[in-house]
Amino acid sequence: MAIFKQLSTTLAFSALALSAAIYPREDDTISTKPACVKADALVPSFQKSIDTILFDADYKNASIERLSGAVQIPTLMDDDPPNPEEDPDYYSEFITLHNYLNETFPLIHKNLKLEFINTFGLLYTWTGSDASLKPMLFTAHQDVVPVNNDTIDDWSFPSFSGHYDNKTDSLYGRGSFDVKNLMIAHMEAVEKLLEDGYQTDRTVLLAYGFDEEAGGSWGAKYIANHLEKEYGQGGIMVMFDEGPGLVKLGNNTYVAAIPNAEKGYLDAEVTINGVGGHSSSPPAHTTIGVAASMITSLEDNPPFFSFNIENPLYGFITCAAEYSTLLPMSMKKVVLGASTNKTLENLLGLTLFTTELTKNYVTTTQAVDLIDGGLKANALPETTEFTTNYRIAYGSSVANTKKRFLKYANLTAASFGYGLIVDNKQIINTTSLGYINVSYVASLEPSPVSPSSGPTWDLLTGTIQNLFVNDLWGPQNLDNNVYSASAIVTTNTDSRHYWNVTDTIYRFIGAVTSPTILETIHSADEHVIMDNHLQSVAFFYEFIVNTNEHGQEIK
Repeated sequence: MAIFKQLSTTLAFSALALSAAIYPREDDTISTKPACVKADALVPSFQKSIDTILFDADYKNASIERLSGAVQIPTLMDDDPPNPEEDPDYYSEFITLHNYLNETFPLIHKNLKLEFINTFGLLYTWTGSDASLKPMLFTAHQDVVPVNNDTIDDWSFPSFSGHYDNKTDSLYGRGSFDVKNLMIAHMEAVEKLLEDGYQTDRTVLLAYGFDEEAGGSWGAKYIANHLEKEYGQGGIMVMFDEGPGLVKLGNNTYVAAIPNAEKGYLDAEVTINGVGGHSSSPPAHTTIGVAASMITSLEDNPPFFSFNIENPLYGFITCAAEYSTLLPMSMKKVVLGASTNKTLENLLGLTLFTTELTKNYVTTTQAVDLIDGGLKANALPETTEFTTNYRIAYGSSVANTKKRFLKYANLTAASFGYGLIVDNKQIINTTSLGYINVSYVASLEPSPVSPSSGPTWDLLTGTIQNLFVNDLWGPQNLDNNVYSASAIVTTNTDSRHYWNVTDTIYRFIGAVTSPTILETIHSADEHVIMDNHLQSVAFFYEFIVNTNEHGQEIK
């Protein structure tokens, strides 16, 4: 969830610096082109508890207690968690959380089928009355990142206290925004619908992995495989995962930033194998020196931007250009003209690339984030290892990223008279000086782009429009405007494991979000504003109802 810190900052900045042109929505086609739309409000006939969720003080206090209780359970996740079957004790706090959910949401546990997937994954099934309709899927994760001991004193309240501060309407604690708030919002919405006597036509699935912060290999991956066996490939209508929400552009204008795509991923591990011995008789370059040279070459030649108007970010930039009064007219002309003018399209891409707050959305990022070499000051390092992480831009690929990395590995090996092995394939023969070994240990292509028009998109954007303009703000705030836009996120969540079960994935929480809150994710003073949390509850409540009432044609 840390990925959304940068996204939100960028979105807010875009309102001051950039933008782009609108693609008209076509009623009869489903498109993945970037979109910025002011949707028609989709008003459900069943709205029994929307006002209660949004405005009732007793309901809010109960919601504070529910979320606080979940935050107080330290479901920590390290980078390399064990197989749950081999080391269940590692996951003992997850059992505590499961018991808490059982006590807190009695109607869900009475009326929904609960399956434990790979021991600690949770899959709730609210069976609909019409089996011909594909289910809707709401996901989050149970785990949280540890708290850095060096930052304990930086917290305003203890990091697992779940403390609610009435002055700021904020609930504090690790997981309060990443992402137990989302899990609790799903469950509060369904619990309230059950309390209201609602029966869903379309099956509703709630899926909660337990190792998202470590990649989801034990949790979401197993849940997704289970769902594919149960419903088949493409058997889910729509999936919601963690993401941003509504961003204020100023002048009473909000944009619902809806990421319908995410960047790819690659880890490249490098081992420089060289000559050992006493440091009094060193070679011209130790393995640390060779590694330093290769790292310098990589960082001095970062990947260039990869941007075109098909990038989902273009949808959000569209809204900023069309509806923000803070943009210079010259910049608006560049952005609006990019849709029909290749020169302006390239200029826009270059502008995004050279702007610190937006460059990571239009380029493959590169970070050398692990290094290890040497054991003793008077002993030559026989090996030095480092890992480079890439987040692959929309429009690029794993193959392109590997090709570029290989170029600099080749240049380094040739420069120092070393051999080169890549994924166990010898590229340059090893020499008496040593060799460079490259292994690509993890990779993921940029995600497919989910629809930004068509019936499901219309359900989503129509629900957003009704919830905020009609239900939340009402006639007393007629000057408020809401637009919905496609967007992209820079890293990956559990959604990466669900590509086989649906081609419609939206990373969106259905609430107003701000950069100041998102800056605390994985950091001190992580918190959620409770009024915004209640917006999430109301959004999921209303989306479920709207999908049943207005989405029958979506099979």
